[in-house]
Amino acid sequence: MKSLYREHLDAVAQACAEALDVAAEAGERFEGVVFHAGTPRPYAFDDQFPPFRPVPHFARWVPLRGPGHALVWRRGAEPRLVRYAPRDFWEEPLAEPEHPYAEVLEVACADTPDAVRAAVGDASGLAYVGDDPAWAEALGLSAAAVGPRVLLAALDWQRATKTPYEVECVRRACALAARGHAAVRAGVARGLSERALHRSYLEALGALEHETPYPNIIAWDAMGAVLHYQSKRANPPSPGRTLLVDAGAQAFGYASDVTRTYAREDAHPVFCELLAGLEGLQRRLVAEVRPGRSFVDLHAASFRGVCELLCAYEVLTVSADEAYERGLAFPFYPHGLGHHLGLQVHDVGGQQVDPQGTRAEPPERFPWLRTTRPLAEGHVVTVEPGIYFIPLLLDPYREGEQAAAFNWSLIDVLAPLGGIRIEDDVLVARDGPEDLSRPHVP
Repeated sequence: MKSLYREHLDAVAQACAEALDVAAEAGERFEGVVFHAGTPRPYAFDDQFPPFRPVPHFARWVPLRGPGHALVWRRGAEPRLVRYAPRDFWEEPLAEPEHPYAEVLEVACADTPDAVRAAVGDASGLAYVGDDPAWAEALGLSAAAVGPRVLLAALDWQRATKTPYEVECVRRACALAARGHAAVRAGVARGLSERALHRSYLEALGALEHETPYPNIIAWDAMGAVLHYQSKRANPPSPGRTLLVDAGAQAFGYASDVTRTYAREDAHPVFCELLAGLEGLQRRLVAEVRPGRSFVDLHAASFRGVCELLCAYEVLTVSADEAYERGLAFPFYPHGLGHHLGLQVHDVGGQQVDPQGTRAEPPERFPWLRTTRPLAEGHVVTVEPGIYFIPLLLDPYREGEQAAAFNWSLIDVLAPLGGIRIEDDVLVARDGPEDLSRPHVP
């Protein structure tokens, strides 16, 4: 890990140098950057704080938890970390990560924000990347140096391409998530409640709730059709025929994002066939992840595949070609095929077409797509097609010219079973895709 991390720091420094060049062409001229972990802020009109997460651009350099740290990088110089370690009897010191950063980086410690800034030293010529303009102003930086637009766009562009160290972190996050998914699978046959399954997942990870990259989705039956379902019902499921679990883990700040759907023996046979069919479609889509591939085209292929499944099992009563042309899969599949993954679950850079920040907007037909950028070697993306029975989206089709294309009697039988989503984390590699999650989560 130490050698991977050392190479990673060199690659991040090179990416920052290229970002400075891009910014300079747009009139934003800086000699380096001070990356700030961020400043915690309480809830409005309250003295309680939400769980803190470091600014991702800082976290790309070093996996330190907690606020207040700063990393100074100047072109041609080694990065220098100032670790914020306040002396405080109200809060316990944060545990050090089991990570070789201290063996590779120059590290200074400071116990107040002013002391951190003093350790940063002369910041003239630096840009500030963080979430606290007042902190940057106290460092003596002008407003123009705080989060320069083109510099941030260039840094976002660079973050989409993962170093081998970052890929290893995502791989480890997948392996860690596998422990939780295994615990949930064991609980499905026992019919455990959503809340009990959630607790089993966290216990298997050895994690607290705020230490997962996003709130777990653990949904029995109809709640599987609520895309970002957050409740965790305490009662045993009734009837408990299907379960959707969307849950990940973190390794040194990098996220995994994995979804599986399970159907018990008494689930409707058409739902079981759709589940098997979507599994096969997802596997074919993963195999298509490669450098130069248009993610928009890949989503279109997923949309067509969902149309074919819905028509094959007579959920729709028209041909697959007609269903695709008329967009009839939309109420069953209302989200994009996936997104970039890394320090953020929905990682940055997915809709950029160049380092300057030019955006490629989603096509009118698929406006919900998070990724419109062609895939490149080193990208990590999720591949997550779905089929759901969502009354809010289906009900408008019950009347009008489209109504006859839907098998409403079958849809009404399947709706209580919720939905299906299969999701894996995939590395875009030169010699073919590497599924980072599937070896760990069957």
